[in-house]
Amino acid sequence: MNYKTSVLRFPKDVATAAELIRQGECVALKTETVYGLAADATNEDAIGRVFEAKGRPADNPLIVHIESVDDMSHWAKDIPDIAYKLADVFWPGPLSLLLKKQHWVSDKVTGGHDTIVLRAPASENFMSLIRATKKGLAAPSANKYKFISPTCAEHVLRSLDGRIAAVVDGGQSGVGIESTILDITTPIPTIVRPGPIDDLMIEQALSEPVKYADNLGVTVPGSAKQHYQPNTPVQLLSTEALSKMQLRADEGVISHTADSVNVKSKNCNVLRLPRDPAKYSAHFYSSLYQLDMQSLRCIYLEETPSDNSWLAINNRIGRVVAR
Repeated sequence: MNYKTSVLRFPKDVATAAELIRQGECVALKTETVYGLAADATNEDAIGRVFEAKGRPADNPLIVHIESVDDMSHWAKDIPDIAYKLADVFWPGPLSLLLKKQHWVSDKVTGGHDTIVLRAPASENFMSLIRATKKGLAAPSANKYKFISPTCAEHVLRSLDGRIAAVVDGGQSGVGIESTILDITTPIPTIVRPGPIDDLMIEQALSEPVKYADNLGVTVPGSAKQHYQPNTPVQLLSTEALSKMQLRADEGVISHTADSVNVKSKNCNVLRLPRDPAKYSAHFYSSLYQLDMQSLRCIYLEETPSDNSWLAINNRIGRVVAR
């Protein structure tokens, strides 16, 4: 694998990106959540290139991105009525639905499972490529396996330059973390990956209970214990512990409270993110990238609140600091 990775621009280079997809190549581009590494989900060679570029285990399934609910039955079977209700409310958007797959769908896409994860993204960048190729596009995050998910083209290049055909620079992703994955093959709809769409939002749409998975019964994207990790070691600390520290010049901090860090050194790398969970999420990965590029000894993360509105970001933080 030895590519000269092209940097394309949205929207003028969509046709070029579409032609690369038709040739079986991988192209990174923006979704509303993070940048995805897109490939033709019907082309097994192209899917193989996704796994090779990322160094991703073959049993870890990919999300297939489609244009609309009208394409759902092409990829999935035994579709429950609630799938259409959810799509009507949340698509296009950051909700992925786990369904039973059609018999023809390649096991390479689904990691050998009899299920498939589908999503209609809200990003015009990604939708333009789906329309131009007339394909369902498999697209995990555009980074090496277990590394920080990218939210801009620069992040993609840091991880995959020379490993993929092209990246389409469409600016910054707005949501900042990956989509919610909801398993609707079970009697009670089950969130198997927390994300921007939470249980209360789904329950309101369905008028029925929704639960979070205690233990994942099926492998889904983002389920690895260690994930979203920078090269720099990351340690989680309480607000009180951080406030008592005298930070060294080779240490960084990501905090969300004004008084969490006693900053006496001008060389300290302290990034303060908003206290609102959605706004925090939008900047979380980019903050990790920013500090990871500075050859620090350690990055300290301030513990975030434990209430339900922070569940998705706490899921990511737990995987970032896991050892």
